[in-house]
Amino acid sequence: MDVLQLPDRLEALARPTAQRIEQAKVLHPAFYTDQTYVQLERERIFGMNWFAAAHVHELSKPGDVKVVEVGTKSIILTRDKNHKLHAFYNTCRHRGARVCSTNASGCKQLVCPYHWWAYRLDGSLKSTPPAAVPKERKEELGLLRVPGLETFAGIIFLNQTPNPTPLRDSLGDLPAKLQRYDLDDMEMHAQKTYDIAGDWKLICENFVDFYHIDAVHPALSRFSRVDDHLPYQGGGQYVGFVTSPLTDCGGPGDSDKFNAFGRLRPIESNSALFFHIFPNVSVTIYPHSVYTLLTLPSKTQGRTEEQLTLLMAPGARREEVSQDEHMERCNALMDFVTNINDEDVVAIENLQVGLTNLDSQGMHGEFLPKYDWPVHRFQNMVLSGLRGTRIDEDVMPKLPDSFERKVLAG
Repeated sequence: MDVLQLPDRLEALARPTAQRIEQAKVLHPAFYTDQTYVQLERERIFGMNWFAAAHVHELSKPGDVKVVEVGTKSIILTRDKNHKLHAFYNTCRHRGARVCSTNASGCKQLVCPYHWWAYRLDGSLKSTPPAAVPKERKEELGLLRVPGLETFAGIIFLNQTPNPTPLRDSLGDLPAKLQRYDLDDMEMHAQKTYDIAGDWKLICENFVDFYHIDAVHPALSRFSRVDDHLPYQGGGQYVGFVTSPLTDCGGPGDSDKFNAFGRLRPIESNSALFFHIFPNVSVTIYPHSVYTLLTLPSKTQGRTEEQLTLLMAPGARREEVSQDEHMERCNALMDFVTNINDEDVVAIENLQVGLTNLDSQGMHGEFLPKYDWPVHRFQNMVLSGLRGTRIDEDVMPKLPDSFERKVLAG
């Protein structure tokens, strides 16, 4: 794999972070505020890596269409009449107009609003009224396809590189860690979309930063203490940790509210898993439910669209609970998760302001190795992504594996 070069200024600013955590400095503020860097990031991180685009459940039926905006790129996701998923660039092959502007369901075709060129949901050109394009030309004028589309854990991932390597090549041992969680069979309960005045990386870093829980999340800290978070990390383009054992505290996520995934080992049935899959999706897995944070950089530098999704384990409704009561319990869980995320948004937007102030001072932040190893790992994945490579595991700290050994022991 060829290593891409960074501009000289960014290379100098990156060097202090690309070291062992004991000597490393936090990624420089310029990586969150500099417009030149933003363009490079979109070309290399989102242009050359697998990234999360949507949930499979958002396109569950033939005729479902979703528009995904990634910086200045617009992509159409569809499910055709044969139940196959597709991804295309949102550009008409006639004059380049945008074909779709909103999500939709029950669609039979995609029609460009400029001259009514119509495309089937598999991307092929259907008609060009009132003119008729010769058949042999029609076959050449379908929507331009995004080269890579795969699914993992109920999430649709895209890759804009021609002939990309398989998604699982980048995930390392993460699929093995999740093999007993039936993530492809979950039921989507609710979603909420945020427009955040903060760089997408800050949202990802905030997810893996459990050190902030006491300061930002007083309700959560009653049963999710900072020092209860344990590494669950292997090789691969992800960050992973757990809280174990879980503590019931009379809240909406207590173990007696829902049935758990059916194939978990005992320790998994009493643990919460936290994984950030590089670059842009964070996944929290409780024994009975999952919530995800999918972040996509906006056209405007320093702004991010974030989609929070709550999904329930298959069969989560307890037998003695009515459907109405089950929905009330799910709604209460969604409210709880949303409140936590609302608190995070305030912290993230405040951090963006602070980093803008620091950029002109040329200052790097400091790592506390005990708590900041997940942020250090994520930031080094950012730097390796900019260089067209994967994270250098030799630079990462050797972490305790007590939880993993308990899982493997059954």
